[in-house]
Amino acid sequence: MRDLTLPAIEKKINPRIRYIKIVEVYREQILAGKLPAGTRLPTEFELAGEFNLSRGTVRQALNLLVEEGLLERVQGRGTFVSQTALVQTAPPPPPEPVVAAEQRIGLILILNQRSDQLNMDILIGVEQAVKSRNYQLSFAYTEENEQQLAVNIERLRADKAAGIIIFPIGNVTHDNMLAKLQLERLPIVLVDRYLTDLDTDYVVANNRASAFRATEHLLFLGHVRVGFAYAYPDAILTSSVRDRLEGYKQALEEYEVPFDESLVLVETQDSNPDSARVYEKFLLQKNRPTGIFAVNDWEALKVIQAAQRCGLRVPDDLAVVGFDDLPFAEHLNPSLTTLTQHRVDMGVQAANLLINRIEGLLTGPTRHLELPTRLIVRESCGARQRLRKALGTVSPSIP
Repeated sequence: MRDLTLPAIEKKINPRIRYIKIVEVYREQILAGKLPAGTRLPTEFELAGEFNLSRGTVRQALNLLVEEGLLERVQGRGTFVSQTALVQTAPPPPPEPVVAAEQRIGLILILNQRSDQLNMDILIGVEQAVKSRNYQLSFAYTEENEQQLAVNIERLRADKAAGIIIFPIGNVTHDNMLAKLQLERLPIVLVDRYLTDLDTDYVVANNRASAFRATEHLLFLGHVRVGFAYAYPDAILTSSVRDRLEGYKQALEEYEVPFDESLVLVETQDSNPDSARVYEKFLLQKNRPTGIFAVNDWEALKVIQAAQRCGLRVPDDLAVVGFDDLPFAEHLNPSLTTLTQHRVDMGVQAANLLINRIEGLLTGPTRHLELPTRLIVRESCGARQRLRKALGTVSPSIP
């Protein structure tokens, strides 16, 4: 049985990037002269115990300090403070104010069919803000591939980008890459998704509250067996999916409806020939759901198509609510009830947040902006049909 509790989900996510703490502690001590050249560091085993980390994570931290020239390894002897490490006698001066007209920011978006419209709207918003602030924009598309993301980051840095807005790929394997940018003091802002293991500025939709609202809408319509549908199992590692699942569960709890794991549909993979059968089996199970909140409009589309193959009528036999309000949503038959994101505003907010960091107008703790969504009620949830029937009993002349 799949465990969908948050503690279980956290176990699947990479360990929190506490190696940053090791890097900062030793970097500060070396640069302050508290650890003279030639000082031998504790062993990886000892550091792992001191910081409560794995040896692999400790090794990662030490490797970064070696790359910076602060440490050096001597085979068979250990790790030492480098003879060439520079000691700071005073804290570095604050950066000079940025001349906006000379600055460029970078934007990295994901290239796939499901994200095209979201990407376009975010790009429009970023361009609006960049133009109004007299900055230039360099942008790149990346597939959900860590190596390609790394190449694009390096290209933008070569273009002298003063900061980068990043739409994170759909897993957390690139946390270390972005953590390194933070350590190098390059401002970054994540958009649409955040990374649990990395404390950085981000702008996202209020996914928990939105999922709560969608689930609540189905409950208000009288559905007790409300399901939740999302893509392949590892999608739960993505913050937006994880938060929508949590919002769905919170709504059930709020209205005292027991959470039933059998009502959570997890697709295998789009390319898997058994994918369609997964949906059909889910919809034909005993005590099937009568309402489904899908994690996005693409999943909602698959649910509706599967329902039609199974002879289930939407919304009479199955109510469906999606998320994103993609262009095709209003043209489906039945038209899709869904949540719309303010995606252009997401781009504007992300760009302004990044530029404010670059110009020193914003300092201190990271900023986490969660933008509200709006429920668009159409045909797939059945609310309109119920309203027509209710009005019809009062006045038969109303269509």
